[in-house]
Amino acid sequence: AYGKTPHFPLHTMSITDLSSPGGGSPIAHEKVHLDLARDRSTPYTLEIVFTVPARTTAKFSIQFDPLLLRWNEYPPDAHHGRHIPSGVVSYKDNELIVRLYSDSPIVYLPTPDFSMPFNVLCLVSTVIAIVYGSIFSLTTKELACIKENEVKKGLLLQLITALRGALRKQESAAAVIKKEQETEVAVVKKKQTESESEQIENLEGTKK
Repeated sequence: AYGKTPHFPLHTMSITDLSSPGGGSPIAHEKVHLDLARDRSTPYTLEIVFTVPARTTAKFSIQFDPLLLRWNEYPPDAHHGRHIPSGVVSYKDNELIVRLYSDSPIVYLPTPDFSMPFNVLCLVSTVIAIVYGSIFSLTTKELACIKENEVKKGLLLQLITALRGALRKQESAAAVIKKEQETEVAVVKKKQTESESEQIENLEGTKK
């Protein structure tokens, strides 16, 4: 454990013989040596000397209290897990000392949501910018009355004004055309009425 120093209760350490008829007889240890870890510097080192009969399967267990890492102590690939140093088993073969190294296991630690600080930072910065910008704009700008023709129009405003003018021209042209059509219709109706009245007068004159 390279993080903050966990607590190792040595009284929970046990070595069991799984090959015994009962399947769990304890094996007594002869010597125990423990090197304490330094906080966020060096890990624990535990050495145990015990005798195991031939063709025996032994199981070692110990309890510990894991502690979480700080947010800045996680590696870039935090979801990959942490590599634990391999264990070493030493035994005597006649006059030789043989050492066996186990595989380096990977322990998956609970990882926090690293994107949350950035979300909070963006949200708080946006709120502060909106509130502070509005207050700063209201307290520093001077209000003055100007004429409409003195206002400098931007490109977008000029485009909107041009579109409005074109629409107004089209509406006025349509209104003029409609008025001319109505005038022509009225003239035609007037001529038809006059012709009908002349025909009636002629018929009355012929009857007399």
